[in-house]
Amino acid sequence: MASSEGQKHQRNISRSTRPRASTKGPLDLTDNEPVLSDGPLSSPRSPQKSQPLHPRFSHDTGSLSPSKPLDLSPLRVELDSILANYEHSAVVKKDLSFLLRPDIYHPLSQLEIPSMFRSSFYNPSIGEPIGASMEVLKKQLAQGHFLLAAHLSAKLLTSPLIEPSDANVIFTLLYTRLACLELTGNSAFAAQESKSLEDLNSTFYYVDSDFNVESDVHDRTRRSYHIVPWPLRVLAVRLQSIAFGDSRRSITGLYELAFEARMELMQPGLDKTQKEIWRDRLYDLGIRTVNALVEMGDLDAARRSLSNLGDSGNIKNKARSILLALRIGDLTLAKDILERSTELQEGILIPLTTMAEGSYDEAAGQWKALLDNPAESARPMIVQNLAVCLLYTGKLNESRSLLESLVSENHAFQSLTFNLATIYELCCDNPQNRKMNLGQMVSQQTHHGEMNLDRTNADFKL
Repeated sequence: MASSEGQKHQRNISRSTRPRASTKGPLDLTDNEPVLSDGPLSSPRSPQKSQPLHPRFSHDTGSLSPSKPLDLSPLRVELDSILANYEHSAVVKKDLSFLLRPDIYHPLSQLEIPSMFRSSFYNPSIGEPIGASMEVLKKQLAQGHFLLAAHLSAKLLTSPLIEPSDANVIFTLLYTRLACLELTGNSAFAAQESKSLEDLNSTFYYVDSDFNVESDVHDRTRRSYHIVPWPLRVLAVRLQSIAFGDSRRSITGLYELAFEARMELMQPGLDKTQKEIWRDRLYDLGIRTVNALVEMGDLDAARRSLSNLGDSGNIKNKARSILLALRIGDLTLAKDILERSTELQEGILIPLTTMAEGSYDEAAGQWKALLDNPAESARPMIVQNLAVCLLYTGKLNESRSLLESLVSENHAFQSLTFNLATIYELCCDNPQNRKMNLGQMVSQQTHHGEMNLDRTNADFKL
């Protein structure tokens, strides 16, 4: 038992509580937010070492490479670019062997995948260089074989070739593993495996570093930053809440991240790009919090939280807010956000809102109007939503023709195949054969990582 305990870092129990902020919550931020002074920070957080006053930017994985790093650029998720602007003298050396135990990672199966989509799992041979295996992983991700990539990521994480202190490779592989599990419908496995990270607020994950910033006139020589990439931290919050069966844990975790993002945004000396990154992250966490409330079934709290988020300068965040309002069922709020966003008033959100009202005939006309001059990337989505409107208005044959035309144009996203399989069940004498033929057609298509190729039976209602 002693040896197994030694493989894990210690949890930081002192972070379990903190006084509630008396005025603003961590998700609230205005344009005239005061910047932190150079002196000691007056914060509701404890000033103990266990809770760093200045949790620094999550690392860019390239900054943690060993002397001969692997080229992980094709594998990188949207990791932090902020830290790359700073020079830190301390080399991160953490024993991450607790993430390399084989018992953490579940074996994966292809039983739920139709035979035409199955591909063999790749198992590195004995003595194969780690670089060769990483090349295979990059190829799998580029092709869209996410289940195969999840399998290989676990194989590499448990390989003796991985150095326990190589945070760069370990966190990249772990994020790849968890994200691919979610993309392939294995969220339960991802949730259980995320528990291996334990308490991400522990002091174990914070590293002191010396920063030398020429443009910064403030004395910030000793800082602490979190060594786990921001996207992995955000993903782990949701997965760990699922694993522990406590939806409130997700809310708490998102607020902890939002508190950190807000403090970073208030730091002096940030340039415009850095401020924009932290503002977008703060707004993103707000949207994720609303979504967590929806999943908890607390629609009233979700509606209030979404109303209080305010406007975001990021057009994607505005669109997410509208879609979330539609999911809640608050059409008034969705229309209000849409009216304040002139950039979105000529796009797909208008007919989506009309569909949410149940006016499918009117929505069909709006989708047809968008088809007159669509962006190439938006056309498949427009055609599919038009087909759905036609389905609800009883025009099954026209709806079927539109969806089949998308398949013939080399499109095969999950909702497309599912909807087409549904139409086959509604209007065909032998839907099972047609669904099998649909699967065969899709399996022969060529794609380049923009969709999951390891499709399941449920995608075709088989």
